[in-house]
Amino acid sequence: MTALLELDAVEKRYGRAPVLTHIDFRLDPGEFVVLIGGSGSGKTTLLRLVGGLETADSGVIRLRSQVVDAPAGGVWVAPEKRRLGMVFQDYALWPHLSCLDNVMAAIPARTPDRRQQAMALLEKVGVGARAGQPPQRLSGGQQQRVGIARALAAKPDLLLFDEPLSSLDVDAREHLRLEIRSLTREYGAGALFVSHDPVDAWRLADRVVVLEQGRLIQAAAPEDLYAQPATARVARFIGAHGGFGARLIRQEGRLGVDLNGCFHPATPMGVGEGEDGIVFVRPAGVRPHSEGVAAELMHCAFEAGSYRAYWRIAGIGHPLCSLESTPPVSSTARLRIDPEHIFIYPTHPTTGANTHV
Repeated sequence: MTALLELDAVEKRYGRAPVLTHIDFRLDPGEFVVLIGGSGSGKTTLLRLVGGLETADSGVIRLRSQVVDAPAGGVWVAPEKRRLGMVFQDYALWPHLSCLDNVMAAIPARTPDRRQQAMALLEKVGVGARAGQPPQRLSGGQQQRVGIARALAAKPDLLLFDEPLSSLDVDAREHLRLEIRSLTREYGAGALFVSHDPVDAWRLADRVVVLEQGRLIQAAAPEDLYAQPATARVARFIGAHGGFGARLIRQEGRLGVDLNGCFHPATPMGVGEGEDGIVFVRPAGVRPHSEGVAAELMHCAFEAGSYRAYWRIAGIGHPLCSLESTPPVSSTARLRIDPEHIFIYPTHPTTGANTHV
C-alpha cells in the first residue's frame, strides 16, 4: 500500500535547540493516528511541518508519494497546495464571516453548488441552524464543529487535528470524538490527531504514536501500547502508578523485583538482571493475596463506578493503587501484583534511536 504521508529522517531546530530528531513515520490511507507527547515533546511542530506551516531543517516529507518538503533539494510546497484539512485548538475561524461563509471559503470558488455543499456539511456536524451567525456567537463546541466542516469542505484525504478538544467541556469532547471518528470513516480520510489526553488515544486511534523529547519512541495499536508501554512516560500515560526504585533480580527462574521482602515477577523494559530500575504498576493488577506484601491503606476514593484505594508499603516511597468494587473493610491488607501489570524501566533512560513508524 502506498503511504498517504511519509516522513524520512526529518529534523527541526529552533536556534540551536533540537525540537525533532530523525523522525521516520508513515500514515496509510484511511488510518487514524493519535500523536501523543508531553509539553515540549515536538508533537505540534511535527503537525505544522506536515501542514506546511513550518519548514523542516533536514529530511523529506511526502504526501501521496509527492515530495512537499526537502531542504536538501530545495523543495517546499505551500500549505494551500497540499490538499489537507486542518482543525485547530483555537478554532481559527474568520470572525467577520458567517459560519456558512467560513465553510464556503474552503470550497473552490468555481464549484457550481458551493453554497449547498457548505450548508450540507454544517447540517452534518449539527450546526446548520447557526449557519448565518458569526462564529463568536456560538459555543466552543459549536465553533469546533464549524472548523471540522470547513476542514472537510475541500474533500481532503488527510485531516490534521491540533488538540481540537482540549478547550472544550467534557460533554462536548465526548460528542465531538464520536463525530470526528465517524466523519473520517465516512469520508475515507486519514487523520493525524495531536493530543495529550489518554482518552483520545483509546477512543479514536487505529495507532498511537508517542513522541518524547523530539524522538518517536513507540508506535502501536492502543491495546498493544497498553500491554507493553515502552517507557516510564508511556506507563504513566496508560494509568500506571509508581516511580519507585528497585533492582531486577531472578528468583525460581523468573525476573522480578523485591517489594519489602516479597518477590514479584515483573516485565523488564530495557533493564538487565542485577540492574537498578524504576517500577510502575497498573492498578488493574493489584489484588489481595494471603502471601502478598503487607500494605497500609492511605486513602480511598470513589471514581466512575469503582473505588481507588491507595496503599503504603514499607520501604517504598510511592503508594500502590488498586481498583475495588467496594471500599476496603480493613486499614491493612496483603497485596500481590499480576506480572503483566508491573514494569521496570532504566533509572537513567537513554533517548535511543527512532524506530520507523
